[in-house]
Order: sequence, then structure tokens, then C-alpha cells
Amino acid sequence: DSFHNKSCVDLGEVMASGDRPALLPLQNMEQKPILAVCGSAMGDSSKSTGEQPTESLQDAFVKFRQKRLEVNRRAKQLQRQERIGVAGGVRGRSKEDKDKLRKLFLETALTFQGVPYHKRYHEDPASPHHNAPLYLDCCGLVRKTLRDLKDEFGFIIGKYNQSYQFDTLPKVLTKEEMQPGDLVFLEAEYYDKTKKAQTHNMQHVEIWLGDGDKTLGARWAKGVVEIHDSYDFVSKKYGPNKYDFRSIDTWLDGQCVSHRRGYPWPHEPKKYSHTSIFARGQCQDESAEDGDCDADTNGP
Repeated sequence: DSFHNKSCVDLGEVMASGDRPALLPLQNMEQKPILAVCGSAMGDSSKSTGEQPTESLQDAFVKFRQKRLEVNRRAKQLQRQERIGVAGGVRGRSKEDKDKLRKLFLETALTFQGVPYHKRYHEDPASPHHNAPLYLDCCGLVRKTLRDLKDEFGFIIGKYNQSYQFDTLPKVLTKEEMQPGDLVFLEAEYYDKTKKAQTHNMQHVEIWLGDGDKTLGARWAKGVVEIHDSYDFVSKKYGPNKYDFRSIDTWLDGQCVSHRRGYPWPHEPKKYSHTSIFARGQCQDESAEDGDCDADTNGP
């Protein structure tokens, strides 16, 4: 105690005199490493202590972030697979399985022969197809066939018309490469320039049958689903005709998603609240649950 008191007195006298005390070296004291902000030593203390180095907060955060990014990436991948209908291992079908599914698609479509075109063309009670149990236009035939086989294909096709169906089939063919079940799309412009154009000017679609140039389709507004000797025909509403031949292999692989860059589906017009001034004149076609094509009423 006398030593400590003496030291304190001497130090006080020095401080009172205004002189700065000299720093004396510390003897017989082990120098400890200076610690960083997050608890990590600037030196490697594990060498002297034999302990395992402690993981810093920065390293732990980096690992956590990498793991979270991987989880999010996998979740987004699964969402994409569900959207295009390939979840559950639908993709990777064998050629034999796809050939069977193609045949089933064609056989199912052929069962709709004789079904009349869109209901709005048969509202007259005198029409032989008035109040028919089913109506199918050109894209409706393709849509109905796919929806009846949704479990086999592994997806439910959207409700949009032939323009949408065209966008979901990216594999381009020549006429010589077409197989029964593939689709023929007709692209043309309306002669009446006041008429709103179809998306991509896609007017019509039919199912390729082979056996020459035969197709199956609903071509005329007052007609029915039937077999046509050729995919090539003349319309009084639009032209000149450009034909696009597309493979359904993408559908056979279980995929149904738009492949047209910059034009995603669903593509729907903006809807306004009934209180908005822009709602006046807005289309209110409640009967058109599914998209339909615009048929030529001047057919045979």
C-alpha cells in the first residue's frame, strides 16, 4: 500500500509541475494482439493457443447470403417450370412417347368434325346449328383438343387466339418437313384498313393431316370443322396469304410459353374502373371467354 501511495504522490507532483512523464517500457508482460472491430484478431492467435480460428461476422454473412441466393434461384426456376408446364418431369419424353401423343392429338381433333363455327354466326333459330352443344372456330379447335388432353400434355393452354398459339411454337418447318398434327398458320392483312389488325397479322390456323396438302380446320363462319383438300385458300377479307408451318414438338415436350421476345402473354387491354372517364366505350364482351379468330363470312 505504501508503494502505491508513493507512486500516486510522485505522479501527482509531476502532473502538477506541468512536465510530461517519460514512458517506461513494460517488463515481463506478454503483448496481446490488437482486435479488429468484429472480434477478429489482426494477428493469428491460433498458432500460440492451439485453438481453431473463429469465423468472423463478415464470413458468416457472405455464406448466409450465398445460401439465400441459391434458395431464391431454385425457387424461381421451379416457378418458371410450373408456368411452362414442365414440372414433374414432363420434359424428356422419348420419341416413342411423343409419337403416341402426336397421334392422340390428331385423333382427338378429328372427333370434332361437324362442330359448327362460333355461336354468334348461328343466332338465327332457322340456322341448322342454332343452340348447338359446342361451337369451335379455328383456334378454338386447337385449344379444345389441347385442353381435353391437358393431363397427357402436362399443361393447360391459355385462352388466347391463333396469334398466341403461334408464339408458343418456335420450331419453324418447311412444308416438306410437316408431320400430321403440326399446324399451318395464315398471316395476312385486312383489306379494310379501318378494321383493327390481328396480332402479328395472324388470321387463321389449321391442323396438318398430310396425305397431300390436306388439313383439318374451321375455316368458314357459317361452316363446320372439316377436312380441307388444301391449306391454301382465298379470302375476301384479307390477303395476300403468307403461310407459316410450325412443329408441335414444343407442346409434345410439355412446354407452352410465348417465345416471341418483347411480346409476353397474357396480352390484355387495360381495364378501367367503371367510375373512370376512360371506361366509356370500353369493350364489354362477356360472352367471349376465350379468344377467337375472325372468320371469313364469304366462304362456301
